[in-house]
Amino acid sequence: MSKSRQVRVHLVCDTFRPESLADAVVVVIDVLRATTTIVHALAAGCVAVRPITQVDEARQIAGAMRAGHVLLAGERDGRPLPGFDLGNSPKSFTATRCKGQTLVLTTTNGTRALVRCQHAARVLVGAFVNFSAVCEQLRIDARPIHIVCAGNDGAVALEDTLLAGAFVDFLCEHATVELDDGARVAWDCFENQGRVLDGALQICAGGVLLTALGYDDDIRAAARVDVFALAPEVRSDPLRIEPGTVGITKQYWVK
Repeated sequence: MSKSRQVRVHLVCDTFRPESLADAVVVVIDVLRATTTIVHALAAGCVAVRPITQVDEARQIAGAMRAGHVLLAGERDGRPLPGFDLGNSPKSFTATRCKGQTLVLTTTNGTRALVRCQHAARVLVGAFVNFSAVCEQLRIDARPIHIVCAGNDGAVALEDTLLAGAFVDFLCEHATVELDDGARVAWDCFENQGRVLDGALQICAGGVLLTALGYDDDIRAAARVDVFALAPEVRSDPLRIEPGTVGITKQYWVK
């Protein structure tokens, strides 16, 4: 009998001790919108993404980099930041803007979650748009799994919980697993609302905010599944996200 793999889901990113991730493979999720945007940016040709927690630090790091080879992007409370090249809308990260660039990115929730997970054994960036690519990496990596939801200003975010539940659903189908309560909550959420992603992402708090700000297209972009065969991975010294594994052998989304 194969050994069970531990699967833990953290419904917000402040509910774990960073050192508890030392031996684990971690998936960081911020569906609306940081991890969706990161996948778009890397797929469009960015060579790396530097996740930064503070606005002033992001400006400083971008300013110290070689001109013409850096994009400065981010948001606070859903709104683009003054003086930045781009906000946090996934489809703004086109090949024309991104090819050969390093993206310095700071967001309200997602970049903070990524920074908190940086000392894990392995960190993947997950979104609906690269669901199956991440699933393949989870399938072949035998280490314990922690799925970290960025959440929404310290509160549970429906969209992140749905994606976490989709990963749990996949793992239950393809491995022998031991779930914590967070994983079971996320799985139940996905079972009830995971087949209506567009609607779920529109009614969640993040979706309501984006709609009010006029970013309906971002919600639709975030709800698309398996657009990219890319499993971005966090690297160290300096902390950055690179494209990681490219290519998938199978689509795992349950239609």
